[in-house]
Amino acid sequence: MLVGVVALSLVVGGIVIMNIMLMAVTERTREIGLRKALGARRSDIMAQMLTESVVLSIFGGVIGTMAGSAIAIGISSVTPVPASIEPWSVALGIGITALVGLFFGLYPAMRAARLDPIEALRRE
Repeated sequence: MLVGVVALSLVVGGIVIMNIMLMAVTERTREIGLRKALGARRSDIMAQMLTESVVLSIFGGVIGTMAGSAIAIGISSVTPVPASIEPWSVALGIGITALVGLFFGLYPAMRAARLDPIEALRRE
C-alpha cells in the first residue's frame, strides 16, 4: 500500500511539473522563437527546458526531504521510536525526483523545440 501511495505522489508531482513547464513554454513562446531565429538548435531549446524541469523537481525533492526529516525528528522526540534517516535513502529519493522531472519534462521540452520561430514571434 505504501508503494502505491508513493507512486501516486510521484505521478501527481510529475503532472504538476509538466503543467508548470507547459505554462513556461506558453509564456516564453516569443523568447523561444527569438532564440531559434538567432540560431538556437532544437537540442538547445530541449536541453534548456529539460534542465529547468529537473532543477525544479530536485528543488521540490530537497524541500520535501527536509520537511519529512523535520517531521520524523519531531515525532521521534515525543515517541520512543528513533528517527532513522539514511543518506542513501535521501540520495535515492532526490535521484528519483530528478528522473520524474526529466520524464515529465520531455513533452513540454519537445513542444518548445518544435515551435516555428516565425509563428512564435507573431504571438503576443
